[in-house]
Amino acid sequence: MKKLLLIAGITFSLNAFAQPEVIIKRVEFKELQSYFLKSQDVVNKKDLTYIWIEDQAQFDELFGMAKTMNNTIVTPDFEDNYIVALAAPETRMETYLAIKRTEIENEKDLKIHCIKMEGSKNDYFTKPVFVASIPKDKFVKNLVFCDELGKEQKRINLVKVEKEKQKIAEKLTKEQQEAADKAAKEEKLAAEKAEKEARIAAEKAEKEERIAAEKAEKEARVAEAKAAKEAKLAAEREAAEKAAKEEEERMAKEAARKKAERKAKQAEYEAAEKARIAEEKAAEERYAAEEAARKKAKEEEEIRKAARQKAIDAQVEAEVKAEMERKRLEKARLQKEKEEREAAIKAEEEREYKLQLAREEREEKLRIAREEREAKKEKERIAREEAERKAQEEAEEQEREQREIEKAKAKKLREEKRQKRREEREREEEE
Repeated sequence: MKKLLLIAGITFSLNAFAQPEVIIKRVEFKELQSYFLKSQDVVNKKDLTYIWIEDQAQFDELFGMAKTMNNTIVTPDFEDNYIVALAAPETRMETYLAIKRTEIENEKDLKIHCIKMEGSKNDYFTKPVFVASIPKDKFVKNLVFCDELGKEQKRINLVKVEKEKQKIAEKLTKEQQEAADKAAKEEKLAAEKAEKEARIAAEKAEKEERIAAEKAEKEARVAEAKAAKEAKLAAEREAAEKAAKEEEERMAKEAARKKAERKAKQAEYEAAEKARIAEEKAAEERYAAEEAARKKAKEEEEIRKAARQKAIDAQVEAEVKAEMERKRLEKARLQKEKEEREAAIKAEEEREYKLQLAREEREEKLRIAREEREAKKEKERIAREEAERKAQEEAEEQEREQREIEKAKAKKLREEKRQKRREEREREEEE
């Protein structure tokens, strides 16, 4: 019984002090080549700079494309990938930047393990930069940049960034709504002002017509009194003239009234048109805000569709260093071949300049043969690199299979040990 209590106490202590399991998920990244930084203002003067690019506009502001006749430049996909970059200050040292591995820790931290290697000193300055794309994961909350020893150097809280973006969008929507309301209010005030001016103009025209009528009536009475003093014929002539004048006044009144009505209708039409334009503008702004909300909901729905997976990668650093060393040697060899080709071409041009016209055909044939040999060498080099790459992939695949076998053996061994301990406890209990 004492032995059983002792075993139970030891087991409880081990469980109490056991560390929580760390879940690691390996994520493959892709290098985006042939890009360069437009400005060194964003680069630290001494340390390595870690950059997260949020959208295409920011990417175009920071980077330019080094397009040649032979390379193919891949455009970054911000919809399904995180776009990150490493940058070092301008230097004469041969500098290589790379990402050693990317992994998701505990389903929330996307850790980006970065390395920086320096070689010999060059005769020229370079601006080292490394750009990569990493597939998005719906559970990731933080982007964590680490150095080659695994020490955290920079942490970006994606949730906080997204909230700030949402606040900015809401603020912009609110400002747009306020601007639309203000415009509508101004249009309404303008319409009311136009209507008031039209009413005042109509009243003024009516008053002028009334004054003119009163004046005409007074003049008519004076003319009538004067006509009464004159002869009968003069009275008839005055009466005819009076009738003609009254007709003219009536026509003038009618024209003034019609003019006032046209002016009021024109003002009313202009006010209605301005109100309609303001309403259409407000509707377009509301539609843009709703479209942004739908797009955000769609992104959040796509983020929820990922699944969990465990994978542990080992010996990556050694492989990366070996690959970087191979690239450095290959670059030096290509540089040397380029210099040799340039020297040979220069010498050939000088000889061609000095040779006579009779030897031009022979020199042309020699040049063609030399180019064919160089093309053959280039094809052999490409074939050799392809063979090396395939051999490396096969070696990595065999290594992964070996790790799986070792994990299975270790798991089986642990099961056997646990089974053995259970059998021992059962024997002790029986005793």
